[in-house]
Amino acid sequence: MHTKTRDRSAIEHHYNLSNDFYSLILDPHMAYSCGYWTSTEPGYTVEDSQRDKLDLVCRKLGIEPGGRHLDIGCGWGSLSLHAAEKFGARVVGVTISSEQKAFIDERIRQRGLQDRVEIRLQDYREVPDGPFDTISSIEMGEHVGQKNYPTFTGQIHRLLRPGGRALIQQMSRTTRPGGGPFIEAFIAPDMHMRPVGETVDLIEQAGLEVRDVHALREHYVRTVHAWYDTFEANWDRVVAMVGEEVGRVWRLYLVGGALAFEEGRMGVDQILAVRPTADGRSGMPPVRAW
Repeated sequence: MHTKTRDRSAIEHHYNLSNDFYSLILDPHMAYSCGYWTSTEPGYTVEDSQRDKLDLVCRKLGIEPGGRHLDIGCGWGSLSLHAAEKFGARVVGVTISSEQKAFIDERIRQRGLQDRVEIRLQDYREVPDGPFDTISSIEMGEHVGQKNYPTFTGQIHRLLRPGGRALIQQMSRTTRPGGGPFIEAFIAPDMHMRPVGETVDLIEQAGLEVRDVHALREHYVRTVHAWYDTFEANWDRVVAMVGEEVGRVWRLYLVGGALAFEEGRMGVDQILAVRPTADGRSGMPPVRAW
C-alpha cells in the first residue's frame, strides 16, 4: 500500500479516465475540489465558487508577487495557474497523472505562463528543491494513506521555509475511517479519510503550528450538486465516451457523495498551518485578512 508505484497506479485509475471526461463534470477551471460559495444569487455558478475558493486559499497563504509556491497534487492546475496569474507567484506543481500534466502544460502555453509555472510528473516524496514560501495541497492528502501521512506532513515541513504557510484542504470521515467500500472499489483505490482532529494532530506532530481550521461541509453539497447537474446534462456524451456502466457508477458516486456531506457523515476542511521560526515567530498577521 502507498508505495510510489502503487500510488501512481491508483491515481491513474481515477484521474486518467481522460481530461475530456472530467470536462463533462467540472467547471472551466477544472477544479476537482470543494468550492467556496459566497452568494446565493441565481446567477452565481460553480465556476464563481471555485474562483472564490482559489482566491481564499491564496489570501490565507499570503501569496505575494515573486513568492515561491509548491502545489502538491496540483490536479488540472486550477490553483497553480490562479496563484501565478492573479497573485504573481512562481509556482511548482506536482502530479503523478500524465493526463493532468499534459492538460496543464497546454494551459500554461496558452496563457504565456512558462516563466512562472512549472508542472512536474513527480511524487511529493521526490520534491528536492525547497524552501518554498508557501505550500498547498488541495484534496490530495486523502490519497496519501494512513501510514504515510507523517511522511507527507514531514515533507511539507521540510520544504517550507521558516515563517512560511501551508494550507491543506482535505475531506474527513467522522465514523468508519477510510475511503468507504464503494469509493475504494470503483472510484479512488487506497483512499483514506479520518476525523479532522486526527489530521490536525498529525500536522502538529510534524512540527507545523495549526492556525486555522475552516469547515466547508455545506459548501461541498452545493459543489457536488452543480457537478451532478453538469454530468446529467452531458449524459449522452458520458455514455459515448466511457460506456453506460462507468457512467452509472459515477452517477451513484456523485449522488452518494452529496448525501454523505449533507448528512454530516463526511466533511471537508481547510487547515492553515505555519512553520515557526527557531525563536517561535509565526509571521502571521494579528488580524485575519480573509
